Amino acid sequence: MVRFLSQRPKLNLPSKFLKDFDFILLVTELIVADKFKLTPKEIKRMLYEVYFLKEETFLKDRFASLLKLEKFSWLPSQRKEFYILCLNQTKIFNWKKPFLNELLFYILSHELIHLVRFIRYQSDFYAKEKWEEEKKVHNLTKETLKDIKFLPHMKVVLDYFDQIYQD
Repeated sequence: MVRFLSQRPKLNLPSKFLKDFDFILLVTELIVADKFKLTPKEIKRMLYEVYFLKEETFLKDRFASLLKLEKFSWLPSQRKEFYILCLNQTKIFNWKKPFLNELLFYILSHELIHLVRFIRYQSDFYAKEKWEEEKKVHNLTKETLKDIKFLPHMKVVLDYFDQIYQD
């Protein structure tokens, strides 16, 4: 299991993108942790792994999907929640340079913000109003990434997702 900010996740990723992805994931974690002022206890609760998948039915029209796994125990201290972040390799890598890095920053930030909201009980993973939650998380993601100067094409990616989440 990957602990937030501790280890590189297990990836099924083309080797030429591995180094860039490691950097993007680390920086995204740092940006989200800073923006949401995560405490060490909250960071410890953010357990997740990242996988790039090809041609999975549940990812067909999505860039990513977050799955929740729970370890149940009679003892509350032994119960754990952890997440699998599934990234749609086919859909993501259809975006070519110069926008690929910005797209990855957006997707990872978006999903990590979901995790923050889950561990803070600001959102329920099983909530019925998924679309409203997606729009809230998009707005938080946009606010988090809008002023990042080292991502010159972020505005294009944010505008793309603005069109998706407008309602």
